[in-house]
Amino acid sequence: MVTENLEKTIRRTPSLKGLIQSYLISRGHLSPQTQRYYRICLNNFTWYAGRQGWSEEAEEVLTRENIRTFLDYVRTARDRWGYRDPTRSSSRPASPATVNHYGRVLKRLVRWATDEEDLLPDTGIWRLKLPGPHYRQVEPYTDEEVLSMLQSCTDEYQKVSRFLGSRNRAIISFLADTGMRLSELSGIKTSDVHPGLKQVRVLGKGQKMRVLPLEGESSKALQAYLLHRPDSSPWLWLSEEGQHLGPESITSMVERLKRRSGVRSGGLVHRFRHYFATRYLEAGGNPSSLRLLLGHESYAMVLHYTRMVEARKALGEHAHFSPLDHLIRGNNSKKDDWDWGIK
Repeated sequence: MVTENLEKTIRRTPSLKGLIQSYLISRGHLSPQTQRYYRICLNNFTWYAGRQGWSEEAEEVLTRENIRTFLDYVRTARDRWGYRDPTRSSSRPASPATVNHYGRVLKRLVRWATDEEDLLPDTGIWRLKLPGPHYRQVEPYTDEEVLSMLQSCTDEYQKVSRFLGSRNRAIISFLADTGMRLSELSGIKTSDVHPGLKQVRVLGKGQKMRVLPLEGESSKALQAYLLHRPDSSPWLWLSEEGQHLGPESITSMVERLKRRSGVRSGGLVHRFRHYFATRYLEAGGNPSSLRLLLGHESYAMVLHYTRMVEARKALGEHAHFSPLDHLIRGNNSKKDDWDWGIK
């Protein structure tokens, strides 16, 4: 009886760390990248709670006031998390999108604990209004930047290593031609590639599988890589030592490739996703098809790309439809009375 009552007490008042651990275990169906993101957000909240001297009991620490205080810290603090993991992003105040993401993760934790598991009383925290994410303008690579990186891969193939040159060109080709996520690219196995090298299967968010087409150039790049790739692993992308090329290794490769190519703009792998989406729409691709190719559940991000492409189109069309140019230059028999000294 004593043991049973103790177990009930533990279930009623779990510790913050215990609650988070149970929640992360329950999210095992999510992609490894999403699980890692949840773990980082919640571990950072736990660190901050300890720094503030808050109670270790989940019910006492997960309050509206505490969550607001934490989000304000994320929004304003520099060198966050006590240098436990100093990065460029944590050395400056977080963007509105980052603050929004932290808030959403905490709300999902609380909603799981109250609605699904009945571990905490429902205090309505999950209804807490968060600041809008205000995502930054999408900035894809330019055509010139992508061509420069591909050329660097060709140079590497001819002068340094046929294996590395062909592998890196195939990776860049996949990213630019399919818009797949970094985790999806890294997770490809040889069994996921169609025998005719015309399609590849990837595992996306929520453990959802989808098939992406490989067109002429990306298919050719893959074929060249396979000629030099050892058959020692089920994973498609390998290091020179024959080890699986994980997300961090691919990111490092792209960073080195950008330096060699003279590409000085920011961002790394994810900008290829923006490049694919905007170029696909500019070429006349259907937004509905783009959503499926990108693996998005909703049209929100696709509409973001659509607005950007339409804005670019409007800027380009202005040169042809400028009202002032048509007014002054449209009738060749009339000349501007002003002599600006400009031809």
